[in-house]
Amino acid sequence: MTQITVLSSVERRRHWSDERKLALGEAAIAPGASVAAIARAADISPSSIYRWRRNLCSKLAQPTGFAPVAIHADPPEIDHGASDMLVIELRGVTIRAAGGVSASLLVAVLRELKA
Repeated sequence: MTQITVLSSVERRRHWSDERKLALGEAAIAPGASVAAIARAADISPSSIYRWRRNLCSKLAQPTGFAPVAIHADPPEIDHGASDMLVIELRGVTIRAAGGVSASLLVAVLRELKA
């Protein structure tokens, strides 16, 4: 016996406004957010949120993983006797990191200097 499946409706193709895409993208980058959960709630595929987030990245309110950097012509005086300060001098660049800086941030900075 052969089974036949009859589709009674047409496939829907929705169009999302830039504002809605932006709102879902911002929700996806919130701390502790789950893209899969946001996609389920909006009844869309997670890949759509990832694509929108990438395309609308410049409009998002929050950074996407980069740390702010300040470059000073004359760096401020720093107490070199502080015990919680890490100083790295490499290829003419001096990196001063406070004691609370994450290891992953330091690794990312050093990888950029390596390139």
